[in-house]
Amino acid sequence: MISTMVYKLSKPLKIILIALFWLGIWEIASLIIGPIFFPSPIDVIIRIFELIKTGDFFIDVLYSLGRVGLGIVIAIVLGSVTALLCSFHHIAYEIISPLVSIIKSTPVASFIILIWIFIGNNATPVVISALMVFPIVFTNLYQGMKSVDIGLLEVCRLYKIPRKKMIKSLYIPTITPYFISSLLSSIGLGWKAGIAAEVLCVPLRSIGKAIFESKQYLNYADLFAWTATVIILSFIFEVLLTKLLKKLLSKYIDKIGVSNGD
Repeated sequence: MISTMVYKLSKPLKIILIALFWLGIWEIASLIIGPIFFPSPIDVIIRIFELIKTGDFFIDVLYSLGRVGLGIVIAIVLGSVTALLCSFHHIAYEIISPLVSIIKSTPVASFIILIWIFIGNNATPVVISALMVFPIVFTNLYQGMKSVDIGLLEVCRLYKIPRKKMIKSLYIPTITPYFISSLLSSIGLGWKAGIAAEVLCVPLRSIGKAIFESKQYLNYADLFAWTATVIILSFIFEVLLTKLLKKLLSKYIDKIGVSNGD
């Protein structure tokens, strides 16, 4: 009966009710554990607005966005170029694929510590974000390139279709869904991995440093507030990226069933 009623609700109302349910669970947990160690939702929201009023909040956020964003861009460029190279030269794939497997299998914490030793705390989040995103972009684009119809390629060669037209009419439509999928799968991971690297490396201005200090000084309200900020920013990135991709690549995006929440 209840499930049927919930099913018939509009999507915005359903989202609000689900959010209220989990906020209620959070509030109950805060009452049981104690607000000092487990702040309530209201306490966290109030603390977030208090942090926003300080100039340091936006500076820390912008520095973190810059580091993680740079790492993600580097990974997208390297992953795309490497995937294209490997799709045309099998020996390149045999050389690169073990490295991709190692990156996928190695714990993020191990990478953070190893890289931190050699390049310092400010550059480590950039490299970590790139390392987490690179395998996803590479794997998806490589699969996309290998899925290009061989028969159509032969027809293009037979009729001597210009390479530029082949790329526009054959390769791009085939690869685009894979590229979109890689972005939607990796951006959030790169963001979280970059923040984790900041927590361990403690760069001078960063969200990670704020999280580390709140833990170090047992300031649980700040810890929850900064963690909530990371989650909110990750959600915003996902929504904006999905909407942007749907706007720019609407004729390809339906092939992978991307939803923008409408």
